[in-house]
Amino acid sequence: MFLASALLAFSLPVYACTIFVLTDSSRALFFNNEDWSNPVTRIWFVPGTQGRYGAVYVGFDNGWSQGGLNSKGLAFDWVAGWNETYEPDAGAQNVHGNPSERMLESCGTVEEAIAFYQKNRETSFGRAKILVADSTGASVIVGARDGKLQVERSNQCRGFGYGHDKLEKMLATPPEPTVANGARILRACLQKGEYATKYSNVFDLKTGDIFLFPDPINDREVKMNLAAELERGPHYYDIPKIRQQLPLATSPLLANMQRFFIEQYKPIVDNEPKVTAHVRAMLQDAVNGAMRSKDYTAKLWKEVSADPKKVQSDLKQLGDFVSLTLVHRETAERERAYKYFVQFQKATVLQHFVFDKKDKLTFMVIFLPFIIGRASMLP
Repeated sequence: MFLASALLAFSLPVYACTIFVLTDSSRALFFNNEDWSNPVTRIWFVPGTQGRYGAVYVGFDNGWSQGGLNSKGLAFDWVAGWNETYEPDAGAQNVHGNPSERMLESCGTVEEAIAFYQKNRETSFGRAKILVADSTGASVIVGARDGKLQVERSNQCRGFGYGHDKLEKMLATPPEPTVANGARILRACLQKGEYATKYSNVFDLKTGDIFLFPDPINDREVKMNLAAELERGPHYYDIPKIRQQLPLATSPLLANMQRFFIEQYKPIVDNEPKVTAHVRAMLQDAVNGAMRSKDYTAKLWKEVSADPKKVQSDLKQLGDFVSLTLVHRETAERERAYKYFVQFQKATVLQHFVFDKKDKLTFMVIFLPFIIGRASMLP
């Protein structure tokens, strides 16, 4: 699904993806349609290290994985679109970076994944559910209901998301678990319009084979194998260009695809205090539920103003706004981009702002809350 390229800054309307598992006594296949507005999609490979499994991740250019498969045959993906009140238990542990990635690199079975989410904080369960499946064909849907973690185990074919009605009908008599059968279901569940399906992927949980559909309308897949790609070292492909890039030398992982990349950012001299003051005022307006249309481009305002109370509620979960620290700045011909550490009482997040020539915010994204876990990285 989409969990993320990140939700634009705070909490915007979410449009679910479609994910499902086809399995029998000898096969286990995991399927996903990734629905979102961002066309810049990527697939990247992170070899294992001592105590961590190697994995492939799929997602967008923010480097926050939406789904993945590890070398033990465990896979995950997300469906967004819920609005549950959820707060992890007070004793839940904080994790560095993307909790889904920490889960995938440390767990080999569905039961281990369940234990991970019972022990560690994952605040996205308030608005999304994750499907995790392992090489035995076992799966679990983890989400939230009535403020509590909800766990739904199964050993059968199952799925959910945007294409729910069609998916239910097509799984009523479970088809033979083959890539072709699953791909036919994926195409039947494609989303169109602004939040159209950007790619589809299939993971074979027993063999580690990966089937990628860069153009989800077309049935021409790109086949790879996890073990073979991990042997090539850490690298990534642009999904729309993957056919051209596969025969070439691999591209090294970008900073935001690496483990704990946030630690690479350090405070820099702030030579534009007026910009920082403007960002601070916008954040405070959002906290107060008083965002102003004049601060945003028309397109972004349409998104952030759709549910201002939800924006305010999400920010309040992070506690009081404390401080803003500039860590990156770059200038293009028509835009200026800034990254700040935004410190709240309960979390510090890395947030990216892009302004146009008229000083209107045209893009924003939370990369990750790295003290209490994700505020939201769902698309």
